[in-house]
Amino acid sequence: MKVLGIVAEYNPFHNGHLYHLEESVRITGATHTVAVMSGSFVQRGEPSVVNKWARAEMAVRAGVDLVLELPAVYACHSAEGFAQGALNILDGIGVVDFLCFGSESGDLQGLGQIAGILAEEPEGYRALLRDFLARGQSFPSARASALERFLGSPSTSLRHTLYSPNNILAIEYLKALERLKSDIVPYTIRRYASGYHSRSFCSGIASATAVRNDLIKRNAVTGRIAKVLPITSFGILERELSLGRGPISHDRFSLPVITLIRRQEREALAQYPEVAEGLENRIQSVAGKEVTITGMLDRIKTKRYTHTRLRRILTYILLDIKKEFTKCLKEQNSPCYARVLALNIKGAEVLKEAGSKSRIPIITKTARHGFPGDSALFEILQIEARATDLYVTVYTNGKYSFAGQDFVTSPFFLREPIRL
Repeated sequence: MKVLGIVAEYNPFHNGHLYHLEESVRITGATHTVAVMSGSFVQRGEPSVVNKWARAEMAVRAGVDLVLELPAVYACHSAEGFAQGALNILDGIGVVDFLCFGSESGDLQGLGQIAGILAEEPEGYRALLRDFLARGQSFPSARASALERFLGSPSTSLRHTLYSPNNILAIEYLKALERLKSDIVPYTIRRYASGYHSRSFCSGIASATAVRNDLIKRNAVTGRIAKVLPITSFGILERELSLGRGPISHDRFSLPVITLIRRQEREALAQYPEVAEGLENRIQSVAGKEVTITGMLDRIKTKRYTHTRLRRILTYILLDIKKEFTKCLKEQNSPCYARVLALNIKGAEVLKEAGSKSRIPIITKTARHGFPGDSALFEILQIEARATDLYVTVYTNGKYSFAGQDFVTSPFFLREPIRL
């Protein structure tokens, strides 16, 4: 058994994801595949366009053998926390041989050099980073400036690498592997066609951003969306929309988020991750004037505070994830578990193999998790359940908005062979 690990959001699963899956299997020679996928809320601080079980089903019907959930405390984190949580799971189950991720550069050696510096954080680099942050630069900009100065070679290509979304995640995956001293062998595939944030449709490939925007704008699975999705993904999206379970956008959560902000003291808002330097004052002030999340983001955004960072902060507020807890997780080396969302027969083989090798708990029936009530794992699972309970409240069909779905929904199991 040769097992390939993938970190993904599949929001939703499109032809670009299918290309990445097939190419990853080809270059690694893997016989089995495991994807760690974010749940109800994703790394850009947004709710997923359809629920996690539907997205996991898309992945398995397209050829992924086993889909494991990345809990919300990691899925909604910055790139570093997102990658660390995902790699803790892939490394923790003890059977993954390869990790393959997309990147704009396609240069594993160059990405690895940057990751090595960021993983070790030599004092010279850290001093430069502090200096650029003190000058008022955003963290991504300060990091790029510090690396340029530390390497002694100002480079347009280096700065482009550090500002490209998939390159950023690639560097964080490599950092996580380094810090874990993992035996997982990394590979990268150069991203082609539509960019991460592109809103265009071309040549059968479109970004997930483009697909989501079209879904949300038209509230329908259109013909042009059909051209960039596997037929199985198309069918699942149609089903979810017909049942009133999508498409979900962040503005659906405007009322609860703004209510939570208005009812809290500013000092309480400062307790959420990534809120610093008086940002809580700005957030509360704007929430007193705006009635939508989009309106809030547009008024709060500055060069230093990006839309993505602000969306994550609003998600932390909605899910009640505090700085103290995320700091505790980091100090405990990000404890995690492997919760199964979907699998096929080969995925069951992976689980059987992991049964004797996994260093982390594997959950197939959430109600039987067995975590002590005072443990970090229990709190991570409770936050995940809370995320789902809140996510389903914005379904247009109230039949599916009941609480506790994390504890009663079984993993999707595909018994029949894949037909692409």
